[in-house]
Amino acid sequence: MSRNSDAKKARRKKRQTARDERWIPDEVKDQLDDVDVELARAVETFDEWLTSRGWTFDAEFSTETLISWFYEPSAAAVVDDAHEPVTRIWITASGADDDFPERVTAVLVGTAGEGGGALFTVEPEALLADIAAVENYRPGDAIPVLG
Repeated sequence: MSRNSDAKKARRKKRQTARDERWIPDEVKDQLDDVDVELARAVETFDEWLTSRGWTFDAEFSTETLISWFYEPSAAAVVDDAHEPVTRIWITASGADDDFPERVTAVLVGTAGEGGGALFTVEPEALLADIAAVENYRPGDAIPVLG
């Protein structure tokens, strides 16, 4: 076997392992109502799309009501903890938020988010349309306009 096929198998195994860790067990799905199942499927589809583009699910920053991904190729040295070291996307849910996941939030690498940089809250379709601009952004570049 060549090194390329070994590397390809390793990447596939890593994706499958990550997918299996996020999979909703059948007994949990049975306890969810139809709306919850529909939302879980939407999030799962969004996750599959992002991870296929090179994004990584961020278990460290994810909770029961916030699901986060980061784009490792965007990693850059930052000035301080107030600046984001990678481009990050997240979706949130709360008991009162029946529209989840109709909005997605993104913060660009090297920016300070709220009040100091590029923090976007857009509809998923707007993010999907402009994802290349989000992925290609590096500190010092012109901040893309989303949506």
